[in-house]
Amino acid sequence: MKKPRAPRLVTVAVFTTITIVFWVFLTLYSILTGKPDLKIEEKLLEPINPELDTKALDQIEARVFYDEGAVINPLVVVSPGASRTTVTEEEETPTPTPTTEIPEATDEATLE
Repeated sequence: MKKPRAPRLVTVAVFTTITIVFWVFLTLYSILTGKPDLKIEEKLLEPINPELDTKALDQIEARVFYDEGAVINPLVVVSPGASRTTVTEEEETPTPTPTTEIPEATDEATLE
C-alpha cells in the first residue's frame, strides 16, 4: 500500500524552517569565532596636550548669561473656544544684559 504524500506546502515550510535555523546558528558561530575589526583613527591615538587652553577659557568668560526670569516662554496655549490675542514683540522680548562677572570661590567650595 502506498503512503499518502505530504502536501508540497508542508515540505517547503519544513525545509525553509531548517534552512533558517541553520543560517542563524552559522551566523552566530562566525560572529563568535571571528576576530573583531579594530580600526581606530590615528587622531584618537595621538597623545593629549596637557597645557591649559586659555582661548577656550576666554570664550567662556565672554558668553552672555541670562537671568532665570529674563526668558519668556514663547509658546501660547489657546483653548479651542477662546479668542486669540496677538502679543507684540515689545511685550514679548525683554533686552537681556550680558554679565561677564565670575563668582569668587568661597571657603565652602574649596577642597582641603
